[in-house]
Amino acid sequence: MPTGNSNRGETMVRPPDPDSRGGVSRRRLLQVTGAAGLTSVAGCTGYLGSAQDGVEYWTLFGGGDGDVMEEMVDEINDGDEYDLRINRQRVPWDEHYGRLYTSMVGGNPPDVAVMHSRMMRDYEESLVPMTDAIGTDPYLDEVAQGGIVDGEQLAVPLDTHPFGLYYNKEIFEEAGLDPEEPPNTPERFQEAADAIVEETDYYAFEYPDGEFHAETMRMLLHGRGGELLTDDYEPGFDTDDGLAVVQEMHDWVHEHEWTHVDPGSGWDAWNRGEVGMMIEGTWHVTVVREAGFDFGLAEPFVMPDADDPVTLGDSHMLIIPESDERTDAQLENALETVRLLSQEFNDRWGYDAGHLPASEAAIESDELRESETWDDTLETFHTMVEEDQFIRPPATPNVEEYMEQIYQPLDDMRAGNATPEEVIEDATAGVRHAFERRS
Repeated sequence: MPTGNSNRGETMVRPPDPDSRGGVSRRRLLQVTGAAGLTSVAGCTGYLGSAQDGVEYWTLFGGGDGDVMEEMVDEINDGDEYDLRINRQRVPWDEHYGRLYTSMVGGNPPDVAVMHSRMMRDYEESLVPMTDAIGTDPYLDEVAQGGIVDGEQLAVPLDTHPFGLYYNKEIFEEAGLDPEEPPNTPERFQEAADAIVEETDYYAFEYPDGEFHAETMRMLLHGRGGELLTDDYEPGFDTDDGLAVVQEMHDWVHEHEWTHVDPGSGWDAWNRGEVGMMIEGTWHVTVVREAGFDFGLAEPFVMPDADDPVTLGDSHMLIIPESDERTDAQLENALETVRLLSQEFNDRWGYDAGHLPASEAAIESDELRESETWDDTLETFHTMVEEDQFIRPPATPNVEEYMEQIYQPLDDMRAGNATPEEVIEDATAGVRHAFERRS
């Protein structure tokens, strides 16, 4: 996910076939990669699965939240009150799901791993249910539902990490804007963007490319009553509202010239303090603090004519992959690892890593509510969740393939190589084709 962001710039391999019974299909992986491919992926990790004493725990967190996760695991390992040893392995973001998939096919998965809730449907046949051992009661209900598949709890939530609109208060002041008035409506957002480009030498706004480009579209479309994907896995954006959203995103770059054409240049400029506003997730608080400028956070309600604006956020979940080799004692240690990280240490995941904790107790804890992070960002994120201004990307088969069919045309449009109408046409055909290949 670039610096301090476990979610940006992701590239994933094809996840397991959801129709394979009794676990991930080794034959299917070999069809995709060949035996040499399986060996090469295994070689990247140094081992597959539980090759050491203790709980093998695979994460994908890098930057600020990666440091926090390392500290949490170290405290468990070093604490006298925990009879537990966790072997944390940080797998690079763009390799995480490929390695996890390969380990499960090979029969030697980790004991605990991080998984995004949108991926649950693809792995459901290969996960240990935790309905009776842990349950959903300790967690915010909306967040816990991300780990439920067909009524069974297959994952336990660590957090949810919605989008917000970060803004540079110093640029607001230079543009003659009130830095204490968040740009949290379409009118305030447009007023701020126009003032920044007219009164300063800075760009007004930045937003992500790649998969998060498509998720930004989903968020804006939902606010106008639309949907990116129907329950039947049909494209839901070939509508007047879908075109209006894509046209708005086009105009940010090519009509208003609020935004860099090149997202990499925009990202660098934002981190130098040379962009007014930025759509990013909860994790970004660690990045913007390192950048060193005074910042605020607003709801990302920037789409005109959106009667029900929302933010969008996935969740980091903890899973226990099935393994024939795991003993009852090892399973109990894996469950205890999940309990500790998602409950006892969950408030720290909020005030140090910046994510919105999943645990009810963590959300209500004095340590979190009195923290700088609560004041800076988490109170705003929590309010959106509490007021039903939050949606999560659906867990579907074929997540990465259908999302690519949407974000590639959007990225082309930002680069100046496609019109909004062409984006809708190409993405509609691409999504249909992606799901037809899985039927």
